[in-house]
Amino acid sequence: MKFLVILICLALNYFWLRDYDRFDDRWFFRFRENIESAARRLAGNAAVWQPAFALIYALPLLVLFLALELVAGRGFGLLTMLVHVLVLLVAFDRTQPGKLVRKFLAIWSEGDQEAAVEFLRGNFHGAREHEFASNEEVARFFRKRLVYRSFERMFVQFFWYLAAGPFGVIVSYVSYQLRDSHDAETHPRVVETAHMIVHLLEWIPLRLVALSFSLAGNFVHCFAQLRKSFWEFGQGVDNAGLLYSFAGFALFGGIPREESETGEPDQDEGKSRQAREIESLQALLERCQLLWLGLLALFTILGPAF
Repeated sequence: MKFLVILICLALNYFWLRDYDRFDDRWFFRFRENIESAARRLAGNAAVWQPAFALIYALPLLVLFLALELVAGRGFGLLTMLVHVLVLLVAFDRTQPGKLVRKFLAIWSEGDQEAAVEFLRGNFHGAREHEFASNEEVARFFRKRLVYRSFERMFVQFFWYLAAGPFGVIVSYVSYQLRDSHDAETHPRVVETAHMIVHLLEWIPLRLVALSFSLAGNFVHCFAQLRKSFWEFGQGVDNAGLLYSFAGFALFGGIPREESETGEPDQDEGKSRQAREIESLQALLERCQLLWLGLLALFTILGPAF
């Protein structure tokens, strides 16, 4: 059933829901704020964060468990499949990677750096705190965040859905939202713990995606880089940068050449090169997605687990 659920979600994502946002994450922000406020009132101490943190995970998991129990054995399993599809769609990206690429390249082709920066700040976490010194840096930030966003919103969700069903998807979704939706009143330990959980959730999928990059691109360079950094773990490790380096080695034999350029390239030539590299990254991500689907189909045919 899992293979069919993933195919349905991808089809909805590509054909039906491709031109507008599907779900609104603001429900989670309100839910988190209400739980944290209630916990502070009951405990009478702003430093007590553990009960609220546990409830933010437990309540969505409880709702999912009750929904699955309610529909179990009904409608020939179609209602259970519908719940699985809805959970995956909630965790999927709000905007297709292809749509992000098209919009960014349309702005990029006009040469308006200010508009490109505003696009990044409106679509990518961390862009508001980043200072962009040049067009080159704007394009580099987009490439890096495009790869990581596709990873966290698609490949991580696929992996944990296959490993733990919709419960794994809920845990990863809540973890990412806790990491990214904090404000000034959020206890620092909440953010720190959410970061650690995200690193744990990403460790295996990141290596699998890096291996997929190797198979879909330059195997020798990418796999050599994967071997060097295979055991890296911890909050000090930049998973987005690590994944971006894997993609760079898979496509171009490495990304460091960008940072080492000393001359001033022709502006039009530089813009054209940046656009080609962005399109190459998008194509690499699409090839990896097809590779994952092909392997999943093979496991579905040959093994009873799925």
